[in-house]
Amino acid sequence: MSVETWVEMTHTVPMRFEACALNDNATLHFGQSSEYVLTLGRDNLRQLVDLATLAIAELDSAVARGGTDDDPARASGAQRATLPG
Repeated sequence: MSVETWVEMTHTVPMRFEACALNDNATLHFGQSSEYVLTLGRDNLRQLVDLATLAIAELDSAVARGGTDDDPARASGAQRATLPG
C-alpha cells in the first residue's frame, strides 16, 4: 500500500458512510461533497475504530490532567499508538 495524502480535519465536517456487505467493506465520506473518501475492509475498519478509541481516551486523559493547550508549539507533544496489523 502506498498513500501520499494529508487530510486535516480539526473542525467538524459532515461525514457519512456506505456499507457493502457483498465486498465486506465500508466507504467513509468526509466533507460536504465527499472531498475525502476512504474505503476499508472490515478488519481495517475495526482497526481504525480501535485506534480512534485509543486517541479519544488519550485526549480525555489530557483534559483530565489539565493539558488542554491547543497550541501545538506549547503542547507537551503528540501521543502515538500503533495497532498490530
